[in-house]
Amino acid sequence: MEHTPAPYGPRSVYGYALYIGSIMLFLLFLVWAVVPDQILHSLGLTYWPSKYWAVAIPIWALTALATFAFIIYPAINLSMTPDIDDIATITDKHSYSRKETVPGGIPPVFDIPITEVCRKLYLSKMKQQ
Repeated sequence: MEHTPAPYGPRSVYGYALYIGSIMLFLLFLVWAVVPDQILHSLGLTYWPSKYWAVAIPIWALTALATFAFIIYPAINLSMTPDIDDIATITDKHSYSRKETVPGGIPPVFDIPITEVCRKLYLSKMKQQ
């Protein structure tokens, strides 16, 4: 089958099953974390992990998420960014050069050359000084 983000039958069934399953697991977690052990033992549920893990697992998960979001993800982006003196910061294979347009028409999208940007931003200021 073709890979597409469009909805189709099996995907909706799997999505619904995952939704219901995640709700059930969350309710089971809440029962384990909130209900006292005496009530659980009276219902015949004798083996449950320690209540310590009801606090420790979410804290560890949030710490891992924060570490990824604030340290690892920016580090990955910085390692993929080209150096400031690299030619790829100026132009690459995806750059659009200026093309001729119909007089009076809307010009197409294009990348402004770095020399023109510098001329507009800095040259007029240097002439004034």
